[in-house]
Amino acid sequence: MELTPKQIEVVESVRTEDPKILIMSGAKRAGKTHVALLLFLAHVAKYEGEGLAFILGGATYSSIWRNILDDMEKIIGRDIKLDKKNSFQLFGNKIYVFDGSKSDSWKKARGFTAAGAFLNEGTALHDMFVKEVISRCSYKGARIIIDTNPENPGHPVKEDYIDKDGQTLDSGRLNIRAFHFTLYDNIFLDPEYVESIVASTPSGMFTDRDIKGQWVAAEGVIYKDFDQHVHYITSEEAEKLNFVRYWAGVDWGYEHYGSIVVLAEDDQGDIYLVEEHARQHEEIDYWVVVAKDIKARYGNINFYCDTARPEHKVRFRREGIRAFDADKAVVSGIEEVARLFKLRKLKVVSDKVDRFKKEIFMYVWNSTTGEPVKLWDDVLDALRYAIYTHLKPKRRKTR
Repeated sequence: MELTPKQIEVVESVRTEDPKILIMSGAKRAGKTHVALLLFLAHVAKYEGEGLAFILGGATYSSIWRNILDDMEKIIGRDIKLDKKNSFQLFGNKIYVFDGSKSDSWKKARGFTAAGAFLNEGTALHDMFVKEVISRCSYKGARIIIDTNPENPGHPVKEDYIDKDGQTLDSGRLNIRAFHFTLYDNIFLDPEYVESIVASTPSGMFTDRDIKGQWVAAEGVIYKDFDQHVHYITSEEAEKLNFVRYWAGVDWGYEHYGSIVVLAEDDQGDIYLVEEHARQHEEIDYWVVVAKDIKARYGNINFYCDTARPEHKVRFRREGIRAFDADKAVVSGIEEVARLFKLRKLKVVSDKVDRFKKEIFMYVWNSTTGEPVKLWDDVLDALRYAIYTHLKPKRRKTR
């Protein structure tokens, strides 16, 4: 099986340095998870037939299957079936599978001794779960393998492990070895694919993390690639386009602005923000009138709604409005919107928006938390809900 030079470097470290905790962090599609899986399988095979316990952890069971178990089946040449304890047999040992994203996930890993672990998507796991898994790996010669994409530089995975690269134990054994990956380390990727990914990745934090694999703080304006000279069009220009579908996004509000935005897609696959409705101190009756007017003009379109007020979604449905829960993933949703701005695939009808024009330049990162500042985000939240939820089926097909 052919490996990249960076993957070979990791394998050589395991062979010659024998680190107890091995961490691979960096860019997406850089080859981290693949080499981590191979090393985990080799570690389990080293104890073939001994009936030992090993841990496989990830954010959710679905992500574990998608990222790890599907590929593991191809490598070992057989199907994997989890028993009632979410475990399976491998090389005469037992692999226990845990989802580790919640604050109480660590409790699942209590009560047994493990000879090793593989933790996928380290920054998506709860810190208590990571620490508990490491403490469970007390069998002599145990190894913990972690792969992760970078996040805020204050994340526990970086501060507690990556920043301690080279740490040794009293016995002289290397305790922690950390490797940094960039997108360019995966020499097997098609050059056109790499060029496309680089060109479509939003500027700032997303490029630093997803391409360069850097642990950088989010800072400054969120939509750095928005250019009013590029992304605004007039109603007259919009009327010349052939729109093939419409849908809407809804952000409930009262003290802060409530917002409904209408999106349109043309026959070239470009997306347009064609209407904005943003008001303070309005009850649900007002928003029902707005939504019914939108429906009367654009047809029975989908409204992707903020899940914070489920009773408002129910009211919409009673009024004959096609209301659905929005996918509110924050950073992933922002990245999708930012990607469309970067590619110039998202435009805004300038004379049909008002608050958007203020928010687009006032919507900023909180450099401490890595989340958006909860100000000047009402229309932009509705926009994010609409775009990220609508494009989700397409993202799945693409991947």
